[in-house]
Amino acid sequence: MGNHRPDSNEAVAARLRLLRQVVSGESQTAFAARLGVETKRWNNFERSSPLSKEVAFLIVRKFPNVTLDWLWLGRPDGMPVRFQRELEEAGKATTSADRSRAKSA
Repeated sequence: MGNHRPDSNEAVAARLRLLRQVVSGESQTAFAARLGVETKRWNNFERSSPLSKEVAFLIVRKFPNVTLDWLWLGRPDGMPVRFQRELEEAGKATTSADRSRAKSA
């Protein structure tokens, strides 16, 4: 089983994928370019490499609805309620899609 701690690299990676989906729906390449980060580096973060402080601060500056507490700890406190709901709904949709793929595999 995977690591279910909210501060695990896997949990942070899942939030980064969710963030990319919600704020843009862009590919990793397009999103990385928007942030000013190399695509390979962004891909590594989404694949559970530790998120650097530099990129975390960059994300928070580019997307004011996002907090460091949410990025690193999964705590939505301090984020607009509407944005929290968008993330929650997108997370549910992603989880449902993952379950459907697992059943058909």
